[in-house]
Amino acid sequence: MNAKRLLLPLFFLLTTLPAVSQKALPQAQRLQWWQQDRFGMFIHWGPATLTGKEISWSRAGYGKSRYDSLYLRFNPTQFNPKEWVHLAKASGLKYVVLTAKHHDGFCLWNTKTIPYNIMSSPFGRDVCKELADAVHEAGLELGWYFSPGDWKDPDCRNPDRERNSVFETRMLQQLTELLTNYGKISLLWIDYDGWPCPTDPKNVYELAHRLQPGIILDNRLEAFNPDESHGQPGRYGDYVTPEGFVAGYGRVPWETCTNLGHQWAWRFEDKPRAAKEVVHTLLRCVGGNGNLLLNVGPDSLGQIPPLFASRLREVGAWINPRQVAIYGTKGGPYTPAPEYVCTQKDNRIFLHLLAGTTSEMVLPPLPATIKQAALLNGTKLTFSQNKEQVRLIVPVSARDSIATMITLTLDRPAAQLAPILPFSKTGSLAYGKKPSASSAVGPFLHDAGAAFDDNKATYWKLGRRSDANFEANYGKPLHYQTKEAQSHYESTGWLQVDLGKPQPVGQIVLQEFQRKNNPELIPKISRFSVQYQKGNDWVTLATGREMGDEWRQEIPPVTAQRFRLVILESSGSIGVSEFQLLSPR
Repeated sequence: MNAKRLLLPLFFLLTTLPAVSQKALPQAQRLQWWQQDRFGMFIHWGPATLTGKEISWSRAGYGKSRYDSLYLRFNPTQFNPKEWVHLAKASGLKYVVLTAKHHDGFCLWNTKTIPYNIMSSPFGRDVCKELADAVHEAGLELGWYFSPGDWKDPDCRNPDRERNSVFETRMLQQLTELLTNYGKISLLWIDYDGWPCPTDPKNVYELAHRLQPGIILDNRLEAFNPDESHGQPGRYGDYVTPEGFVAGYGRVPWETCTNLGHQWAWRFEDKPRAAKEVVHTLLRCVGGNGNLLLNVGPDSLGQIPPLFASRLREVGAWINPRQVAIYGTKGGPYTPAPEYVCTQKDNRIFLHLLAGTTSEMVLPPLPATIKQAALLNGTKLTFSQNKEQVRLIVPVSARDSIATMITLTLDRPAAQLAPILPFSKTGSLAYGKKPSASSAVGPFLHDAGAAFDDNKATYWKLGRRSDANFEANYGKPLHYQTKEAQSHYESTGWLQVDLGKPQPVGQIVLQEFQRKNNPELIPKISRFSVQYQKGNDWVTLATGREMGDEWRQEIPPVTAQRFRLVILESSGSIGVSEFQLLSPR
């Protein structure tokens, strides 16, 4: 078959849409509602719920043909989208994102592109249409989860470029349906399934903005590695998407997606996480200047299980009287610590105490005058501040069992204050000091500063090779764990810290990020050195071969201002979670 004939539908689709669509709105304007709302409901749902196994990822183990036939008996007769949306509102959730199409390729709407969709099931109703109507009626924002990859479609990432072109056309037609037939769509949550996008990411990005000028997109169109989706907005994304964990303070828009239960799709005998854990996850996201997209998996009948619905209402009941400190706020100026997080609005700082049983709370100094300290209910608290610290007295009797909220009223807008790090837990001289690196995957979680934050959950990661042709790999079956994919990332480079002034150093501590869920990927740093700058030269202090979970070495004391970790040999997706410099004993 002629390749030009196959590409004509795609060309027609991409060139005719601008005539019936508008220009995308500025990013800051598009993100505004999302950064105000902070808390969304993720819904993973489809025929896989008949098995109680994970959506898409269970397909190989369950049997592909068996899995692909589940839709023939998928009949969720108890599906009531208004109940889902009512529960979301009662639980403090402000936007809803449904898996319109997951990696398994099943479509929850009345698509004209393939028969593998909800209209071919015994249910025979357009789930996306009914949910869209309910969400719009309730005044919430609506988003679609959409996987460009399709594990059932043999044309997807087919080595025959002509067949993949046919798939691209079909996939873009599906996306066109979702973005034109269901009213206002505020968010498109593109997922990355471990392989490069099966089409040029630019095509998806531009199509979405032509059809919905106000839409925002997550950052998974370009990803070649999960770490990129965690920390790099990229050219075709508005925010980054750490998955299943909360870590750090973000200067770029970000959103953690995680589960209320213990897998994305509904499973037998699953139980929801405690309300305290859910609230703490939300507060750590908001305090880190990010969002939380909390997933709930309805069962095969279309119901959100009673235990999960009850837990959501419990969370909503706790949030409701404390909304002022959560919605419409920004994170900071105090960046997250194990025992507290902080939000801000106008001239108020909202301090969220997550742990601790003593009545005294000591914080780093605040470059603004505190005019009043009080509990959120207005009860005034005793406080003092100086150049070294802020001290608060919070009676144990006033502590909330989940999180105690304190309002600090300042003499100026809190937004004028730079981020304030917690007190160091390690005493590292490099903590919070000026970092730099030869390269980094992104500006969040995996940037140079991630190695100097006393936080093992964040880590510096070497960036992509500048000479790698990433564009040529879209549409290829190239998994991120393969040697070919790993070769697109730099294997050598340096990480540097400037202490601000010469200081004596007598001990070095290094920690490599450990991927304990996949032992084949650790350890990956095989040779490294630590150096300090003397004049215009870099002098080697120590060398090593395996960094592992912790590499610690005492050195003859040396006084210097700038120190470097040099990665001389590595393989795979390496990360350095901590680079600490300690004073001589």
